[in-house]
Amino acid sequence: MVPIITREFIQRKKAFLRKLAEAKALGEVDEDIIPLLETINLLPFVYTTSSCSGRILLIDVPSSGSKKESVKVAKWHSPINPECIWKIVSNYTPRGILWFKLEGMIIALAVSGMEWASFLIRLARFLGFKESGIRSINASKKHVIMDFSSTEKIYTPIATKDQGVIVSKEYLYTLTNLANNLLLRTKERMRRLIKAFTILHEIISSKKALSPEKISFERFRDAL
Repeated sequence: MVPIITREFIQRKKAFLRKLAEAKALGEVDEDIIPLLETINLLPFVYTTSSCSGRILLIDVPSSGSKKESVKVAKWHSPINPECIWKIVSNYTPRGILWFKLEGMIIALAVSGMEWASFLIRLARFLGFKESGIRSINASKKHVIMDFSSTEKIYTPIATKDQGVIVSKEYLYTLTNLANNLLLRTKERMRRLIKAFTILHEIISSKKALSPEKISFERFRDAL
């Protein structure tokens, strides 16, 4: 049985794609992830709602831990020279704790129903995105919110309000180089998704399989 895509879902997708086009025109979308967004949004039963191709981030978090009061000191979506980070850190006085973060790729999706959402989660895990999953189910609007998440992560304090910089220059260089390597890895894994969604689009377009239960994961081995 072919899963039904409601008119409401189609209208919401059109609205999100308009917002995405506007954000791209303003340069507000991470350029590295645009090819993946465009490939996913070709499929009729899914659309993207938010995304990041991976980033290195310096964030100042108050002692209360409040996200609203946290300050993003700097961020990069591509590898960064360790000396650049050292200059920022050594000349910055935190309000609370200054954290060094590496975040892997994440992309949030709205899917038209559980059949395709379940298939996409299994596909994500087949491709190595083990932390992917369903985040919410909206029965009234008949859509599922899920994400594809890469596993690369670093989250460590490097300076405090009272003590200043609490790591050596050599350690920060090592940390930055590690983060750069993980950032490159998450972007390479993102390219797997582009291949996989291209294959899925070809399957759907050819009408060889219009429902997820008829699609074998063996067809996606070229994306590994």
